Amino acid sequence: MQSVVGVKFDRGAPFVHDSCTSKTITIDDDAYALLAGLKQGAHDSFTKVIRRHVYRPAETCGELLDAMENEPPPKVDVDILDQIVKGRGRRSGGRK
Repeated sequence: MQSVVGVKFDRGAPFVHDSCTSKTITIDDDAYALLAGLKQGAHDSFTKVIRRHVYRPAETCGELLDAMENEPPPKVDVDILDQIVKGRGRRSGGRK
């Protein structure tokens, strides 16, 4: 055994430490595909995806304002935004 600042380690036994608790949930395949599609890379977890996209409803205007102030600006596709602006005032299919 080795000692570091009064703590003894047994080098012969494996040491496993998991600081996170987890829960198992059951979701439909389409919900799983939706969550998987929202992941931002291989190291992004479903927990992070859910925290980014699911919000607790605000109960007061102050809570709503706080939530809005703490959010980053929305991701906007400038090309699509330009198409929307150019298309304003036109009818979408016309009347017959």
